Amino acid sequence: MNNDNVKNLYAICSAKWYNPFMRVYNRLVLSRAENEMVVFLKNNLDETKTILELGCGTARNLEKIYSLDLKFKKYLGLDFTPDMLNIARNKFKKNSNVEFQEKDITKLDDVNEKFDIILCIVVLSHIKDRPDFVNKSQELLSNDGSYFLMMHTKPKWYINWLDPFFKFFKTNLIPGKEIQKFKNTIRMNKYSGNLITTVVIHK
Repeated sequence: MNNDNVKNLYAICSAKWYNPFMRVYNRLVLSRAENEMVVFLKNNLDETKTILELGCGTARNLEKIYSLDLKFKKYLGLDFTPDMLNIARNKFKKNSNVEFQEKDITKLDDVNEKFDIILCIVVLSHIKDRPDFVNKSQELLSNDGSYFLMMHTKPKWYINWLDPFFKFFKTNLIPGKEIQKFKNTIRMNKYSGNLITTVVIHK
């Protein structure tokens, strides 16, 4: 998948209608998976924990963490779209334990620290070689760390009419056989006619 195409798409979306669209899309499609993410965060976060978010976008998930009044030691959000990061930085410019970096998340070799929590939310379908990416990125987990992924996956037949929508968003729906290659998976759940899959990895 062409990274430049994805970057250009989200540069347009972030500035004009990405956030309003995602609020509607979350309500219609992602709500049950997001409820699972909330439980995961409540069970794993405290003031000693560090968070890495791969593909943080406009930091909507960090907003969720704050809305839940969950404490953490440090948050690092990585994304390769400057427009999205500008929005994220403006939201949290007064938060000293929050940092955003413009970075291609498929190139993590120069990240030299470990994190207690890694989040990757509806990003994976834009990435090539998903099993390799997931297995490589979980090397950034600290001992006893946890990784929560939410992704678009091959749905049941009656959702096939949505294919043009996903093609517009450069979304490559992930087959189950790829998810089976993720190492250290302890839980997997499917939602919305299998269109959304969550995976929890524990190191």
